[in-house]
Amino acid sequence: MGAGFALALTLVAGTAAAAPCLYDITPLPVFKGTVSRVTYDGVLFSDGTDVVLPESLLAYPRMEERLAVRGLRARRGKKVWALAIDGNPPICPSVADVQKGAYPGSPAYDVIEHGVNPGL
Repeated sequence: MGAGFALALTLVAGTAAAAPCLYDITPLPVFKGTVSRVTYDGVLFSDGTDVVLPESLLAYPRMEERLAVRGLRARRGKKVWALAIDGNPPICPSVADVQKGAYPGSPAYDVIEHGVNPGL
């Protein structure tokens, strides 16, 4: 086994696999920003926008890099619920994330359980 092959294997093993999009995300607006902080459920853009990402997309954003996501903006505050990372092709959540939906402890659970999320 050559050193090049071992390096390639390490790089492939360390990256998450992109999932094909199950839904048409093109009608969703694109939100762009520079990642200033990684949070437990997503990232914070340098302009203060809190971006909530599905669990399987948390591996993609990098500090101080530009990120473009497709999703929904909260009615109040600077919060975006990202449904995909924009690109060609876009990077969508894994099938497990899509089927799992909201679960206790997830950011989406409080919205569904109580009808209102004070952070939105």
